[in-house]
Amino acid sequence: MRKIQKSIAITISMIMIMMALSACGNTPSEAPNTGATEADTTEADTAETDATETQADDSEEQDEVASLEGTGDITLKLTWPGDGQNREELLKCLQPFIDETGIGIELVFITGNWGEYFTTIQTMIAGGEAPDLSEIAIEGFDMFVYNGLATPMNDWIAENQEAYDRVANDIDPNVMNILNYDGLQYGIPTEWNNVVTHINTKLLEEAGLELPPADWDKDLFLEYAEKMTVQREDGTTQFGVRVPGGYFDLSAWMFNWGTSLLNDDMTEGNLEDPKVIEAFKFMYDLVHEYGYSPIPEAGVDVIQLMQDGEVAMYFAGRWPTFQYMTNDFTDVAIQYIPTFETNVPVWGGTSTMRLTSSQHLEEAHQLALFLASPEFIENWLSSGAIPVLNSVAEEKLAELGIPENYEIYIESAATARPVQSPQQYAEVNTAVTQAFNDIMINKADIEETLSATNAQLNMILMDNK
Repeated sequence: MRKIQKSIAITISMIMIMMALSACGNTPSEAPNTGATEADTTEADTAETDATETQADDSEEQDEVASLEGTGDITLKLTWPGDGQNREELLKCLQPFIDETGIGIELVFITGNWGEYFTTIQTMIAGGEAPDLSEIAIEGFDMFVYNGLATPMNDWIAENQEAYDRVANDIDPNVMNILNYDGLQYGIPTEWNNVVTHINTKLLEEAGLELPPADWDKDLFLEYAEKMTVQREDGTTQFGVRVPGGYFDLSAWMFNWGTSLLNDDMTEGNLEDPKVIEAFKFMYDLVHEYGYSPIPEAGVDVIQLMQDGEVAMYFAGRWPTFQYMTNDFTDVAIQYIPTFETNVPVWGGTSTMRLTSSQHLEEAHQLALFLASPEFIENWLSSGAIPVLNSVAEEKLAELGIPENYEIYIESAATARPVQSPQQYAEVNTAVTQAFNDIMINKADIEETLSATNAQLNMILMDNK
């Protein structure tokens, strides 16, 4: 259960500050697809997780609206991230709800990154066009709860326990708890991503190696990175690994070093922790000392580099599977991130939240439950994200068949920790990724850079105390 801190009034300008999400990062390999679907999962289009960046085509473009008419008087307004290119698929998946309940749905697609998405929702509320529900990534959970934009569903659950249990009992309790604040349940998670090690099995075999064990440590990881780093006759390098670079995958690494980028209650930065410094030094050495990793420059499609045999290992969730599937690439296996000190998977995902501004909360709860149900999820998700429902995840992941060892996507939910996503996520993400780039690309002093960035984080987070 998550504890609600002091409510913070976040201005629209703060939310819009340079937010590059899902948690996550700007480049394909660093953008956790917490909202990926069969229709729109491309690494350049989604997100970073931490979880989840939708690219805007044009800031002046009007949001796409699609409607499904019901047989009654009530139509629910649902906001959805994206430009509406997948509208037909989504409408098809929503039709059974209309057929069963008679409730209509007005679907509003909002372009832009998550910061712009959240701002648009607030603008709709202020302008009298409030949505009834919104599809929200973890980057917005705290903001919507702490600022009273979302409403808990406990009373509705008590009156509809059987229907709720049918869905909730198929989800790991650890995951359900992510949306529980002081005993109040604000939603049901629908899909998620973690970060694991993706390994090119062809390069693995060429190096005379087998898939590493789940509990592989730093020393074994270095051995694999060394053996899969090859200097070719033409002077080019096959790199053994590519270090993480986005907020989401950096968070995953910090968890496995037994630390985190922020303190536990997200009121201060934690970048001066000796373990954080040690982890950054290790990543720096992988690039500049050992030469096992290329410089993690932005805009590089690391997923494609791995498929092309230029990089043997990199770190991502399930979002690369769409690209694997599109390219008919099957030479890939996954394993947990090395146990540098411990092994704690990161979690970044989505949920449909009911907004307090809704005039139809009963019907909104019904639609939210449907969006988390097997009837919707099994038709909507194929590749890209991990279905939160265990039964659907087991079916869909086995059906796709890649990557090898895909089972860890499911089993990791039991011990996963949510990516740290304070209300000021936009600024925190920007500060951390800038520090990483300064260190890894510009070779800035590690301790000085982390110390200066930590002071910046303390200022950003000071109102959370």
